[in-house]
Amino acid sequence: MITGMAWQEKYAEAMLELNREELPGRIEAAEKAIYQRLEELKNAGASSAEELWVMNDALRALRALAKTECPPAHSKETNVLRSEVAS
Repeated sequence: MITGMAWQEKYAEAMLELNREELPGRIEAAEKAIYQRLEELKNAGASSAEELWVMNDALRALRALAKTECPPAHSKETNVLRSEVAS
């Protein structure tokens, strides 16, 4: 259970991670923590517009980080293209 602003710790860990191999896991953990906090707010029937705004920004930043810094998943098509180029 993520309470209060604990999701921010996971977010900071992801944003400050320098190891590209660890980064996808950090991003996933941060996103999960944010979604858990959103669920807590929903279940409690309370929400802070400011916290919702900050979480939304955090999710956008995590997606941008994943897009620019995480290596793409290797597909068969990618491997086929690489082998054709190498030939």
